[in-house]
Amino acid sequence: MPSSHGARRKSRSVMTKKRNALRGVSYLLVDYHVGDKVVVHIDPREHTTTPHRRFQGRIGVIKEVGRRILKISVMLGGKQKILQVKFNHVKPLVSLGTEKASEETEEVKN
Repeated sequence: MPSSHGARRKSRSVMTKKRNALRGVSYLLVDYHVGDKVVVHIDPREHTTTPHRRFQGRIGVIKEVGRRILKISVMLGGKQKILQVKFNHVKPLVSLGTEKASEETEEVKN
């Protein structure tokens, strides 16, 4: 019997919810703006707007912000792809340099 070649094939580790991993609503409170960088992080609880698993962990730039969705530009193999995803499939990019700089300024203030 031939194996299936569907969109969710070989994605068990990416598309499964971790045990006892509660997720609040804080991801809805983040203000995204055009030009911000985000990380595509697939949330397995929502199936309708899940991006393909090849985009898991990719960094993209926001091109358009809607009421319920974000349009994100992601480079994939030298080509620019536009993803249309809901807020629960992205996380804001936090670079280590900005965290260290903010910690240093707090230490100087104290």
